[in-house]
Amino acid sequence: MKISFLVRDLCHMGGVVSATQNMASALAERHQVEIVSLRRIQDSLHFPLDSRVSRISLTDMRPHSPLYDGDDPLSGEFPILYPYPPTDKTVVVSRLAERRLVEFLGATDADVVISSNPRITTVLARCDREFLKIAQEHSMPSIYGREVRDPLFAEAYPRLDGITVLTPEEKRNLSRLVPDVAHRIYVLPNCVPDPGVALATLDRKVIVSGGLLKKHKNFSALVEAFSEMASAYPDWSLRIYGSGPEGRALRKQINEAGLSDRVLLMGPVSPISEELSKGSVFVLPSLREPFGVVLVEAMASGLATVAMDCDHGPRNILTDDVDGILTPRGDTAALAAVLKRLAGDPRLRERLGSAAVESARRFGPGPSVDRVEGILSAVRTCASRSVAAHCLVTEVGDVQLTLAEGSTDGFGPDATLVCRDLGGESPDVRLPLSEGRAVLPGRGALAEGTWQVLLWDGVSREVPLLCSGSDTKALVTPALPHLTGPALEIVLPYKDQDGSLRLRSRVRDQHAEVVSVTCSPMEVKVLAQVWGLALSGDAVVEAVNRRDSERTLNFRPDRIDREQLEFKVSCASLSSIHHLPTSMDEIWDFRVLPSGPGGAVVPVAKLATDVLQPSRVYSYPRPVLEVKSPVMPSNTARSLRQRLRLVRTTGQPVTALRREIRPYYTQNAQFAIRTVTV
Repeated sequence: MKISFLVRDLCHMGGVVSATQNMASALAERHQVEIVSLRRIQDSLHFPLDSRVSRISLTDMRPHSPLYDGDDPLSGEFPILYPYPPTDKTVVVSRLAERRLVEFLGATDADVVISSNPRITTVLARCDREFLKIAQEHSMPSIYGREVRDPLFAEAYPRLDGITVLTPEEKRNLSRLVPDVAHRIYVLPNCVPDPGVALATLDRKVIVSGGLLKKHKNFSALVEAFSEMASAYPDWSLRIYGSGPEGRALRKQINEAGLSDRVLLMGPVSPISEELSKGSVFVLPSLREPFGVVLVEAMASGLATVAMDCDHGPRNILTDDVDGILTPRGDTAALAAVLKRLAGDPRLRERLGSAAVESARRFGPGPSVDRVEGILSAVRTCASRSVAAHCLVTEVGDVQLTLAEGSTDGFGPDATLVCRDLGGESPDVRLPLSEGRAVLPGRGALAEGTWQVLLWDGVSREVPLLCSGSDTKALVTPALPHLTGPALEIVLPYKDQDGSLRLRSRVRDQHAEVVSVTCSPMEVKVLAQVWGLALSGDAVVEAVNRRDSERTLNFRPDRIDREQLEFKVSCASLSSIHHLPTSMDEIWDFRVLPSGPGGAVVPVAKLATDVLQPSRVYSYPRPVLEVKSPVMPSNTARSLRQRLRLVRTTGQPVTALRREIRPYYTQNAQFAIRTVTV
């Protein structure tokens, strides 16, 4: 197949460039591969690239080149689709490059297009061509600036066929942030080829490290740790490869520690493998590391490797005390202790170095190509087929799922259904399939949340189910409350806006279910069933202000019995405490305190129903009251609090207002009342 990689450029010494070229070179053994860069600014590359990989530069910014684009007026204009930070003043990727990218995507004959840059991904996602569209994330999307993160999460990811991340932790994190695309996220570590140099002999008393000299790389901690071992091991030295904004501060730290001859800032080097093999110990002190290519390169060179146990990369690359050593994140003293241990124990260095070489092979070209081909196969299967299911809720609350005939063809005998929490809080729930049917128990299966359902082949392929129909009449009058376990436990299947099957699960040990709401100009009366509650004589209903949770109103129920609770809310009382400007609403959320103030809290809600969104279905009368209120002062006050203080303390004219009382249900189906000046 033909595979195109999209990058900003190949003319800088960065991890994304190295990883992309390594993967492209590996894939060129079996496929037609090209790398398309938005711009070219120099002749040579920093990293090796297989001669079988084609290079395409959409704009050429080399002044000596006959294809020079710098004199095109669009080369100085900011792009329109490609998101830029609002603070940027310099055009790096131009409107010309963006226009040519759109033209390329409209004409390419590639089977797969892989974006290695999140900003390019937002442009790729707009293309409606039939090739597979993949985003390859080399960092952690949660830390991107909002100008790229927001369109990436809301618009781009849902339009892509697949998204790859570097570690299982990042897959879980991104699945939580963008749950609708969780089934399209795959783990793809970076490809690290054989260094092509002789293995380190481990007898040179040199510690090596490398990377961009930035704060989160934490090289200052490495210098400090080395200074703690320096006197005990005077014949050892430290070499740090790379460049970056922290270079000057590191130089000062080294000089102040009196280690100018023993701690050397070597500058950037490419390829780094030959330099790494000069050492015996490699250290990655990063506080944040999406993967850590240089760590794998050091392992492949046979060094004894040490890394701080930050959240992602290192712990997925090495196993502590097997093929390397992990030290606690940010613990400089622990790092110093490990360096002393390695400096004084050549046998330990040899054991770790030997195991590291074997371990690093799983990131080599062969395994990497196998992973990519497996992901593309899964993506193609997911993109080319849809599986529909019909749902039936039984009288006892179970959900029966019946797949369309032939849906499981090609999924093998181990095919099952997987229920996945879109909030990312709960583990997957697997349902066995028998002749295209499965049953989800209405009790004890799903935690509270919203779940999607996927067909899984038992290995790697997942296809989300579409909803062909949902029979939920058993939930019109559900058999609730339950006498054992949670009082409320109900699963409601429904068709989402994109046609996919969703399951809304609600699980409450205690619950107050709204039965009726009656409104008059004087009051709003609410009757609720109480389940799993033991109401004391001190029980109250509490209204909590949405803007200020310290503002609460307590109501004594007018009637309490074993199964029901009734309370009334005075419209005049709610209107009189509305102190916000006339353009702003007050919102009060209602809950029951069964044993009185300071005790347990149970929201008053509408959940025992087949209605997915009570906020859209249940509409109640809205009493309107005439009130007198001070006219708001001008907007010259600096804050809302200052404006309110002015209203209360200055002699302002009084005007007649109309205040509307609006009972309603929130998006979470909790009962609330909004007061609005009309």
